[in-house]
Amino acid sequence: MRRVRVAAAVASVITALLLQAALVAPAVQPLPVSLPAVLVAAVALVDGPAAGMAFGFAAGLAADLGSQHPAGVLALCWLAVGLLAGLLADRRTVRRDAVAAGVLAGLGGVAAQVVLIVVHAGTTLGQTVRYTVPGIVGDVVLALLLVPLVRRMLATDALRAPQPVYTELVRG
Repeated sequence: MRRVRVAAAVASVITALLLQAALVAPAVQPLPVSLPAVLVAAVALVDGPAAGMAFGFAAGLAADLGSQHPAGVLALCWLAVGLLAGLLADRRTVRRDAVAAGVLAGLGGVAAQVVLIVVHAGTTLGQTVRYTVPGIVGDVVLALLLVPLVRRMLATDALRAPQPVYTELVRG
């Protein structure tokens, strides 16, 4: 992995977390819309399940360490979002990928809420159920804006994933 990709990943996680805290969460409260979770799904759609898992875990851990709930909840849920998004990538239509990213991010948020309810650190089950569908719709709207941008950025020469170079012809 190139240093430029690592720096871009760190910058994007920090930016997404700051935008979530400053703009997204206050604008859509009490809905559980999550810009960082949508970003994890968007990156996984482009770079695959392994990158999605790593990016999801790192982003989730950063969000966990900056919050008041037990550490590891978002890391585990966003790791799963990255894995599933990478496996379900269509890569043909941006709209399908955006809807998949939004739905997976929303379901990851629901899973995090359920885990927090189990450990007695979250909201009630009734609130989680009540806000599930509107939260997923909000995540899909964010994904429709974010997935094309992430695709374009990760396709640039500076951020493109390194591809293996074969110097010898393999004889069978």
